[in-house]
Amino acid sequence: MSHWFHRNPLKNTGKISFDQYRSSSTTPDASKLLAELKDARAKLLNLVRNPESSFADVTTLAGEYVANLRGLVQGSADEAGKETGPRYVALYRWTNTMQGKKVSEHLDAQFELFSMLFDVAIWHTKHAAHLAMNPEISMEDAKMVHKSLRVAAGIFETLKESELPKLHDTGDKGADTDTRILDAYVMQCQAEAQEITLARAIELKHKNSLVAALASETSKMFMTAGDHLKTLDQLQVGKWGKYLELKEAFYKSYAYCYLGLGLLEEDKCGEAIRCLRESLRAYGLAEQLSRQYTGMKGPGTHARPQDHMFFRKLSPLVKGTLEKCEHENGFIYFQKVPDEAPELPIKATFGLASAEPYSVPSSNPAWTEGALKSLKSAQDGAEKLNLQSGSKSAVSEEITPIPEPNISTEPAPPPKTNSGCVIQ
Repeated sequence: MSHWFHRNPLKNTGKISFDQYRSSSTTPDASKLLAELKDARAKLLNLVRNPESSFADVTTLAGEYVANLRGLVQGSADEAGKETGPRYVALYRWTNTMQGKKVSEHLDAQFELFSMLFDVAIWHTKHAAHLAMNPEISMEDAKMVHKSLRVAAGIFETLKESELPKLHDTGDKGADTDTRILDAYVMQCQAEAQEITLARAIELKHKNSLVAALASETSKMFMTAGDHLKTLDQLQVGKWGKYLELKEAFYKSYAYCYLGLGLLEEDKCGEAIRCLRESLRAYGLAEQLSRQYTGMKGPGTHARPQDHMFFRKLSPLVKGTLEKCEHENGFIYFQKVPDEAPELPIKATFGLASAEPYSVPSSNPAWTEGALKSLKSAQDGAEKLNLQSGSKSAVSEEITPIPEPNISTEPAPPPKTNSGCVIQ
C-alpha cells in the first residue's frame, strides 16, 4: 500500500568522533569503548537511512549503541552530589523532524540518546510503510508492519515519559523534544497499527458491531493525534495534521457504515438510513481533505489514500446499502429516519492496538568507575550546559539532510482481498 501512510523525515545529525572525551589519562578500556561508540553510531545511522534494513539489525545495534552511551550519560558524582562525569563534554547536533534545517545543539550525551532513539522510532514507521508497499504482502510481513508500528509507539512513549525529563533543556516549541510532537507520534503509530487490525476484521467478516467499534476507535485515535498538533505552528505541522484529519474522517465513515449495517440486521431501518447518510457525509469530507492534503507543502512524504482500493471500495458499499435501505423503508418498514445520527460505539471490547512497551538498555557494565574517571569531565556541569546548548537556526557547519528513498508513483495492482487492503 504505497502512499497509504504519511511519513515525516528522519532527523539529521552532525558528525562526532568521541575524541572529545579522551584525556591524557584515558585507559585502554575506555578508549576501546569510545571507538565502539563511534563505529556503532556510524553503522546505526546508515541502517536507519534505509527502510529496507533488517528489524533485527536495527534493534540489536540500537541497543548496543544506547547501552554504551548510557555509560557517558550516567557518569559519576562527587561527595557533594555534583556531577563530575563526562555527560556534558561533547556537543551533539541534531535537526528536528518538523523544523527543516534548524539545528538543536546540546552539550549533553542524554540529548544524543534521546535523538538517536527518536530516529530509530521514525525508522520503524518507515520500515512498516516500506513493507506495506508490497501488493501481495505475506502474513509474516503483515505481522511485522503491525509490530513495527507498535514498537515505534512504545519508543516515542518511553522518550516522553522517561528520557525527556532527564534533559535540562527541552528546546523550542515544535522541536522533537516538544511533548505535543511526541504525543502525536505515539497516537499516529497506534492508530496505524489499528488500521491493520480493522482491515483484517473486515476481510474475515467479523460482526458488524465489532468492525464499527474498531473503526470508531481508529477514528478517535487519529483525531487525538491531530489534536496534539493544533497549538503548534501550522506552517510546520499543517500537512501532517491534515493527513491525520483525513484519516479521522475516513474511519468515521467506516464506523457509521458498519453501524448502519448492524442496525439493518436488527430491522432498525430508519436508524440504519441515518447512519449511512452520516457515513456518506464523512466519506465526502475525507475526499475533500485528501485533495487539500495533496496540495499542501510541508515536511514528509505524500500519502494518497484516496487512490487506494481500500478507500475507494467504501463509497459504493455505503451508497449501495443506503439505496437498499431507503427502498425497503418505503415498502416494508415505514420507519422514521432520526434527525440525529446514533452515537458510535464507545469502545471495542477487543482488538485494540497498543504501544509495545520499550525499556532503554542499561549501561554497558564495561564502563567501570575507573574507565569513566579516566575521561574528560565537565567540571561546571549544568552551568556549562546552559551556556552552550539550545536550539539554533544558524550553525557554523550545515548538517547534510538524509535523502529520502524514492517511492514508486505507479499505481499498484488491485489487491486480491474483499476489503481492498493488502495488509491482513
